[in-house]
Amino acid sequence: MLATPSIAAEFYKWRLPDGSIEYSDKPPVEGAERVELKPLVTYTPPAVSAPPATPEMEKAEENDGYDSFTITSPVNEAAIRDNAGNITVSFTTSPGLAKGHAINVILDGREVIRSTGGAVTLSDVSRGTHSIQAIIVDQSGAEIARTDSITVHLKRASSLF
Repeated sequence: MLATPSIAAEFYKWRLPDGSIEYSDKPPVEGAERVELKPLVTYTPPAVSAPPATPEMEKAEENDGYDSFTITSPVNEAAIRDNAGNITVSFTTSPGLAKGHAINVILDGREVIRSTGGAVTLSDVSRGTHSIQAIIVDQSGAEIARTDSITVHLKRASSLF
């Protein structure tokens, strides 16, 4: 029969002249004594059942197959400095955007751009505080999923002239 080296090996211990104890799988000195190792303790966790439905899971079921849909950039409460008033908004969907679906980006409650990509740039946004949200719509414009709304603060240099 084959045995793993750790099971088949013998272990020894001995005391050094300074009083410390050494261990090895080979007896290096006379007077080393063999050590019997206790069997390893193992643990088998109980079977895990499916977790109860959470509001997030129920929301995913309502989203016609989208497990998640989030704005990844900018982050909520971000301060953005851009004198041209550009804000780049990136989002992710899991799974990816379905054929025939599009993403509407909402700025301050108004749809400003529609996209089928993972990012858009909002142009000439006035300085100040703005809310941004994204909505997945189907070909007829019906809402499929929506992100949480984020708040951004756009900083633009003011013109004194």
